[in-house]
Amino acid sequence: MADISIPGIKSRFDTDKIVEGLMQVERLPKERIERTNETLAAQKANWQNLGRRITQIRDDSRLLYSYQNPFNEKFAASNDEAVLSASASREAEAQHHEFVVKQTASADRFLSKPLSNDFHVPAGNYGFSTGSHDISFKFQGGNLQEFVNMVNRRGNDGVRAGLVAVQKGQKTLVMESLVTGEENRLSFSGDMIKLAVQTGIAEQSAAEPKITNIKALSSRGGDSINEAISGDGMQTPPMSDSRISLGDVKPSRTLILRFETSVSSAADGGLSAQKDGAALPADAAAETAGEEAAAAETAPPDARVDNLSVLSLELSDGTSVSLPPIKDSSGFSQNQYQLFQLAGGKEIVSLNINNNNTHRSVSIRNVQLFDPAPEGGDIKPLHPVSTAQDAVILMDGIEIQRPSNTIDDLIPGLTITARAANDAPVNIDVETDTEGIKDAVITLVGNYNRLMAELNVLTRSDESVIRELTYLTPDEQEELRSKLGVFSGDSELLRFRGRLQQIMTSPYMDASGQEHLLSSFGVTTDARRGGGYDPSKMRGYLEINETVLDDALKSNTDTLRQIFGRDSDGDLIVDTGLAYALNHAVQPYVELGGVIAAKTASIDSRIASNDRRIETMDRQLIAKERTLKTQYGELEGAYTRMERMSNSLEQFGKQTSNNR
Repeated sequence: MADISIPGIKSRFDTDKIVEGLMQVERLPKERIERTNETLAAQKANWQNLGRRITQIRDDSRLLYSYQNPFNEKFAASNDEAVLSASASREAEAQHHEFVVKQTASADRFLSKPLSNDFHVPAGNYGFSTGSHDISFKFQGGNLQEFVNMVNRRGNDGVRAGLVAVQKGQKTLVMESLVTGEENRLSFSGDMIKLAVQTGIAEQSAAEPKITNIKALSSRGGDSINEAISGDGMQTPPMSDSRISLGDVKPSRTLILRFETSVSSAADGGLSAQKDGAALPADAAAETAGEEAAAAETAPPDARVDNLSVLSLELSDGTSVSLPPIKDSSGFSQNQYQLFQLAGGKEIVSLNINNNNTHRSVSIRNVQLFDPAPEGGDIKPLHPVSTAQDAVILMDGIEIQRPSNTIDDLIPGLTITARAANDAPVNIDVETDTEGIKDAVITLVGNYNRLMAELNVLTRSDESVIRELTYLTPDEQEELRSKLGVFSGDSELLRFRGRLQQIMTSPYMDASGQEHLLSSFGVTTDARRGGGYDPSKMRGYLEINETVLDDALKSNTDTLRQIFGRDSDGDLIVDTGLAYALNHAVQPYVELGGVIAAKTASIDSRIASNDRRIETMDRQLIAKERTLKTQYGELEGAYTRMERMSNSLEQFGKQTSNNR
């Protein structure tokens, strides 16, 4: 049985090795196609990487001439950021201003007296208000921490509470408004008033309204008198003015100005007696009586003026606000005005009577400032850490008042933030953001050099193009070596490379018609002069002389902007310039359906076609290998049968010989 051979199980002639050798020859066409696919995949990756480099150039060039270009960016610099900081948007103009922060805006912040840790806050309805923002909630009762948690949950962005451990076993309750400004005072309502008094946050104050009687300085025809405006009041004759000083009133939301007025008719001759608003002495009137009588015979009579809009408020900025007409009544009638709405946040200096009537006198009396709800309601804080107040800032000598420390409505595009009060002036300068422009130029040059390096490596087989890139890491150098000369026969890439060099070295015209090279701004293809021939300088790489670029940005920013992109025909669309030309040169390569997309699509198609051929070959190779194994198995079986027959004949011969 030692000579029995079973095909597929044991081979006496090593048919598996013979079949494998034959199959290796059969697989050669398939392996060639697989290597072709690997080469195509590497080419596709190179095209895709090149596309990414070109896309970066497109984005960088668009940035330098689009609406969002850095030449329109502004930078606001403060010489004392700790007092006043500023930021500028693109809409801001280059300018200089001097500010003095007299007062920063703050919010109410009240402390309680020390309370024991087991202090119990009773159940009730607790209410808070900060200006126009009201907060109320129902509390079921509990300790201080539970009450604080409830306030903070329901306070939203208006009110916040906290606890401070002032000493062992005792804590202080802190109540604060989160909204700054004099108009946003923190006040309490409901059971919060009782809790505030109980915890020492506040005390009950008099509920009576605050009334201020005005003693005024009145000016009549140049004479000044100081009198209390009461009783029969102060009279302003026809064609004269009076002024009642209010003492720089800062109107609150509840402050009211009230007074009484009456109007009396003067005789027909009253006009001449009060000419120009002056009350003449008796002897002076007698001296001029004859002159007036003579003039009356020839001069036409003056027109009669009847106008009851005689009252106005003079504001701190020099402007005035007219009050509604008074009643035409000989008896005194009361007038009352809400000052906050009239003044618009400004201080009120005086109440003025401008009586331009020719036959009426105006009397005023009992001038009062009346506050029916004094600040703080009916409680007064006992331990205020800070009180609600507006920011008060002088800008170039003009006083500005705002409820917030961040102010963005003074100058278009400029936002200032008051951080601390200080008598020293703070200078704010708004300038073009030259650092942003410089960064954009450096980014463009850097990505342009990377693209040129990629093109040089792909289209050349000389390894010196890699060695001269001294900024590369060893891994990056090795990666580039695998790409060396991959597209050496691609004339389209050579033309593209030359086009890029031409764009970067060509002169461009400004609005005045003068041509400029990018090299005049420190960006050149060869920064070293007189240093001998250097082949790397001929590759198209750019270098930046930062000193020259910085100087140009300080003195000639607008020209550089026009070099990168300019509207030449007045249609408000950029149509010329370096960045504009660069974008249009690279756009066909990276746009949808462009050169890069077409190249990669063609490679994908070839790879897919080869993959289908490989699949067919795989099926054919499997069938071929099966056929060879079958054939060699049958051959080995036939040989085994012949060997058996030979053995049988040999045995038969031996038996025949023995029988003889």
